[in-house]
Amino acid sequence: MTSGVRVEQPEPSLQARPNIVLILADDLGFTDISPFGSEISTPNIAALAETGISFTNYHTAGSCAPARGMLLTGVDSHRNGVPNIPEALPADQLTYENYQGVLSDNVVTLATLLAEEGYHTYMTGKWHLGHTPQLLPSARGFERTVAMADTGADNWEQRPYLPIYDKANWYADGAELTLPDDFYSSEYFIDKTIEFIGENETDGEPFFAYIPFQAVHMPVQAPREFSDKYTGVYDEGWTVMRERRRLAAEAAGVIPAGAEAVVTPGTREWESLTEEQRRHHARRMEVYAGMVDAMDMHIGRLMDYLKEIGEFDNTVFIFTSDNGAEGSNLIGVDGASRLGGWFDAVGYNADY
Repeated sequence: MTSGVRVEQPEPSLQARPNIVLILADDLGFTDISPFGSEISTPNIAALAETGISFTNYHTAGSCAPARGMLLTGVDSHRNGVPNIPEALPADQLTYENYQGVLSDNVVTLATLLAEEGYHTYMTGKWHLGHTPQLLPSARGFERTVAMADTGADNWEQRPYLPIYDKANWYADGAELTLPDDFYSSEYFIDKTIEFIGENETDGEPFFAYIPFQAVHMPVQAPREFSDKYTGVYDEGWTVMRERRRLAAEAAGVIPAGAEAVVTPGTREWESLTEEQRRHHARRMEVYAGMVDAMDMHIGRLMDYLKEIGEFDNTVFIFTSDNGAEGSNLIGVDGASRLGGWFDAVGYNADY
């Protein structure tokens, strides 16, 4: 987690209340960004870290929706209604208080509190805290919203990424939304954030912009100009990359000296894979890196826009990830999907 704040006056007055931009990546590991040891180019996130504060003892929930609920309310997930991702809650637990998998009416969001203090409040991205009108972000303190309500969705078009959904559920200001033909998630979220800020640019009131990206939740997808930047970078395999990142994170002070890297149980030695398997997994990581790179570039677009309108130096930026890196092994080392062939059936294998 990193936070950057730039304020011209040492002690800003109440009339110069800072804007707040809260950026939430999805399934991003802490060493996936360059200031924490990554080989992936994230210059805009790095700039925030260099001019702000890096939180190296930051803790979050182990899965998506609980982390989001706690981040927006400051209330433990077992008390705010979202103890687990709703898709994984056992039916026999749904009768317990605060175990419905949606944000409870008994908690107040940060957006509501800031709106009461005169802030404009905007949300663009993944919500995952409820689908019905009274549970969408437009009913939880956000003035303008573009929200994908599911656990994930395609990054190029309006379709679900898992067969548990009939459709990808998108909403704008509480109403169902049809995505544009030229949609790419990271680009679209920043486009809409800039649009929302611009609508009230001259009224003198501060804003709170919550931007929960789909990146880098599966399906991992990136424009080719970003993924191709990393061609060959991962050809030496995950063992080499893991050690390089560990040493870089240690040098950056992110992890203690001598800390051991975590290896997912069942991970095969890179040398034991066939040449075809190595090429496949190296390309998968190139696309992953490209998706992170693209997210950073679009964050930079927002930073540039705020500089253009004279608001950058009065804006607090916070960047973090929901639950850290994806902890499950949904794709086997042989390239076979753990999702019953669904990813191959809908063409997500072609993203690599």
